[in-house]
Amino acid sequence: MRTLLAEVTDLENLNLAFYQCLRGKRTAMGAQKVFRHWDKLLFSLQENLLLGDGYPWGQYRKFFVSDPKRRLISAAPFIDRVAHRAIHNTLYPLIDPIFIPTTFACREGKGNGRAVIFLRKLLKEYPKDYILKLDVKKFFNSINQYILFRKLARALPDKSLLGLILGLLKSHPDLKNGKGLPLGNLTSQIFANFYLNEIDQRMSQLTNGKYIRYMDDIIIFGKSIKEINFLKKEILTIARREQLLFPLKKRAVFAPNTPIPFLGFLVDKDKAIPLSRNRRRIKMKLKRKVNCNWEDYKIYQSILSYESWRNYPNLI
Repeated sequence: MRTLLAEVTDLENLNLAFYQCLRGKRTAMGAQKVFRHWDKLLFSLQENLLLGDGYPWGQYRKFFVSDPKRRLISAAPFIDRVAHRAIHNTLYPLIDPIFIPTTFACREGKGNGRAVIFLRKLLKEYPKDYILKLDVKKFFNSINQYILFRKLARALPDKSLLGLILGLLKSHPDLKNGKGLPLGNLTSQIFANFYLNEIDQRMSQLTNGKYIRYMDDIIIFGKSIKEINFLKKEILTIARREQLLFPLKKRAVFAPNTPIPFLGFLVDKDKAIPLSRNRRRIKMKLKRKVNCNWEDYKIYQSILSYESWRNYPNLI
């Protein structure tokens, strides 16, 4: 049986990862440089990955996005993105099956639209339940790398990949005191999901499946305020153990039959409506595109994309 490191560094996996990263990026400068010399870089990448924690991770390109929150994105060099994808291709089939069905972020066949649909389903089935809504303060920056690494060491079938993962976790220069994952890495997404799996398992068990998580946005159903308070105490206890914080302003309890703001929508059992701030943001984006003389078909595609996003959670 091959080791995990052998699977990551398999030439077929690296070649697949390269073409996965190339989608939609063929005209980008970094992708072009790698594309022109891929025959040679393929073997060089394989050799570097086999070094484990000695892999020479490159410098990140950093920029801010506001959608709607202002977030610092760290974009790895293209060749490192291929490495991230190769690691993800190996880890995903191992880690994804351990997640509960109602963890929706960064998973095949899931997504925010499916999470909103499931919330509507629960609101229909349990109209008398109270709802607790929470999210983690600065989630990616708060993840303790030592705790994450220890969890991975226990979960993975062999230790061959741990050196490469350790080097990856330490590669970002802005992450101090062993905390944080770069927002922008594909591996960060699966690591972040994995980090919250203990919370998912426990809360899903206590609520008999009346629990939803999309990254750090969490929804919990309870039959009474007493049950909600018990569930809140339980999740806060686990969070402290994981060194995560649910600040008071990020905790909200909703009475039965109250619309719930979730993932950009105001959701009740009958429909999901985009929040007003999202409608304003879309209008501003379209206006900017018109003012910048974007081609009509690109503006039309943006409108279709928004309409599809808006309507999808109501297709039940």
